[in-house]
Amino acid sequence: MGAGLLSKEADFRTLAEAIAGPIFIGQGNRLHYVNHAAEIVTGYTREELLSMNFRDLLHSDSRELILDVERAGQEYIAQHEVKILARSGEARWLEIRIAKIEFDGALSTLVSAFDVTERKQAEEQLQLLAVTDPLTGLGNYRRLVEALDAEVKRSERTGRPFAVLLVDLDQLKRINDLYGHLVGSQALCRFADVLRVHCRAIDTATRYGGDEFAVILPETTASEARLAASRIHDRLAADSRQPPLSVSIGVAVYPHSGTTMEALLCTADRELYGMKSKQEKHAPLRFTVGGNS
Repeated sequence: MGAGLLSKEADFRTLAEAIAGPIFIGQGNRLHYVNHAAEIVTGYTREELLSMNFRDLLHSDSRELILDVERAGQEYIAQHEVKILARSGEARWLEIRIAKIEFDGALSTLVSAFDVTERKQAEEQLQLLAVTDPLTGLGNYRRLVEALDAEVKRSERTGRPFAVLLVDLDQLKRINDLYGHLVGSQALCRFADVLRVHCRAIDTATRYGGDEFAVILPETTASEARLAASRIHDRLAADSRQPPLSVSIGVAVYPHSGTTMEALLCTADRELYGMKSKQEKHAPLRFTVGGNS
């Protein structure tokens, strides 16, 4: 190797160690060089990193991007945002630029990176706030629409049903009149807590609007939806706090009750208010499945 090339690579290493952005240089199936910033971002020591491939750091969602680059020719340059897993298990986001270079006398893959974790976390927080009801912390109407659309598409692929519970908190106006709007808001939050605790991880609980809530139950039949409605009622009945709460529930099941988002919500809403109109004040919970008595 010529003295000029050695000097250039020494200068490169000096510069790489001074900058704040991580640098990874791979040769074959191993990293050949990393700078100090790469150690800081990943949490691995230099020795540990040099025993790894850059792909080893990546979340599975990002690995194909790197494989595509590694298969490309020498002139190929790419820029991507990728997720890595630090040594601690923490997920971090890097904006990376990848190029083929000559380094230490061999064709190498250069990955220069910039840590954008804080920006990505802020974006994710904004996205979460956009689909969250500020009072109850459940999903809002936008989240409900997204979840319903996703379930309709999934059921079209799998042929399996899902259910929608439309739930109305009974007598909220009376609670507001007797106890004040603060207690009324607390009542909404109390019921939201019931949904949060007693729904499955795959379910989506949302505040539909005002005193109405909606719950999307994937992979759920009509009989299973009835059981879910009963559990919600029983949990409220067991709550000794004042004022006592009760709910009315309308149920729709895809595809029996409708094959579109609008049809499902309309059926559940019709069943809910048909039931409420027949209820006497403080009557026990009754609920129906859309299209069935």
